[in-house]
Amino acid sequence: MRSQDTFLMAFKALKDRKLRTGLTILGIVIGTSMIVALVASTTGLTSSITAQMSKMGATTLSIWSTSARAPIKDEDVAALQSIEGVKEVIPYYSTRLQINYGSTTLSVQVFGFDLNLLYSLYRGLELDRGNFADMYDPTGAVIGSSIARPPEKELPSVDINEMILLQRAGATARSSASNYAYLVKGILKPFGAAGFTNIDETIFLSSFGAMLTLKLTSYSGAYVIADSPDVVTLVQESVQNYFGTNARIMGAQAMLETVQSITGQLTLFMGGIAAVSLFVAGVGITNTMFVSIMERTREIGILKAIGYRAGNILTMFLAEASLTGIIGGILGTITGTLLSFLLSGGIGGIRMGTAGPGAGAPGMMGGATRASSSMQFTPAITSELLVFSLLFPIGISILAGLYPAWRASRLNIVRALKYE
Repeated sequence: MRSQDTFLMAFKALKDRKLRTGLTILGIVIGTSMIVALVASTTGLTSSITAQMSKMGATTLSIWSTSARAPIKDEDVAALQSIEGVKEVIPYYSTRLQINYGSTTLSVQVFGFDLNLLYSLYRGLELDRGNFADMYDPTGAVIGSSIARPPEKELPSVDINEMILLQRAGATARSSASNYAYLVKGILKPFGAAGFTNIDETIFLSSFGAMLTLKLTSYSGAYVIADSPDVVTLVQESVQNYFGTNARIMGAQAMLETVQSITGQLTLFMGGIAAVSLFVAGVGITNTMFVSIMERTREIGILKAIGYRAGNILTMFLAEASLTGIIGGILGTITGTLLSFLLSGGIGGIRMGTAGPGAGAPGMMGGATRASSSMQFTPAITSELLVFSLLFPIGISILAGLYPAWRASRLNIVRALKYE
């Protein structure tokens, strides 16, 4: 018996039992789509976070004070610089301000530090045009690409040598917020998120400018760059010993390992649930085939009477099971792929709010507020995942149909013909 004839008969048998077949396939589709959606989403998220952390480097430590009584000051910076294994200490001022575009408010992160160290802190960062503000320039600013050219087309663009007006959040009709005017000296090329900061939606000032105009008396935090990845742990322990419980120290590599561990466990847990749902669908296939054999006992007897061997009957029922898995696997893979993009916030990727050290909550000033420090990630639809999502349900279907098919092939021809 030719294989195409076997599958044509199997397809006809499934078509004759549309409702039962459809429900069985639905179970496979649900399990397969869950596996694809969850694995693709968590893998994409992990890859995105890995890329973000790599922009700051494995040797970078982030430090910020956890106690208002023990802020980070110049003497602390000097003490950090003297720690063995420390290559560079970059103290910074940080706050959140708002840019108003009529009814739309953009909440941006403002950093103040030695702008000549931007390249040391963020790997691959480049200026699009203009220059860095002088270290003693009180009003010069370097802005991210999304501030210069907002994604919303109705918002005005900003170019070099133009003024930008920022406000503190929380202004009401009865009280005016503090206003800050800065002259754009440079515009950065699109860079994306690095660590907890979206560089494209960040404004960088000189340390002097941030301290003077924002009236900040102590640093919001500091970045410590170690000499090499081998001494990061030792440097982190030394820094923690210096500050005690008054500061929190977090390394890019440690954050990455933590996130990877969490997403890995989530993938295994949710993938396990999806796999269980596929096994449940396999039980449904077994049940459906047993019912089908009972209904088709006489048909099986006739097929044997006209010359079909036990192997032909076995192959025919296995073809039905595998065809169920093929259809369910294909539909489940397509559904899971679409679902993974839906879970990730749309085809363009998801924007997730993040808060960096010293970041305040974005305020509302009438109309919509768009928060900065966001990141994007796209689900990772790999060839390995697609192959697995197609072959796994087929394998489950064949295993589920193996015993019922064997039972059908072993039916006695005389009893089968007499069966009512």
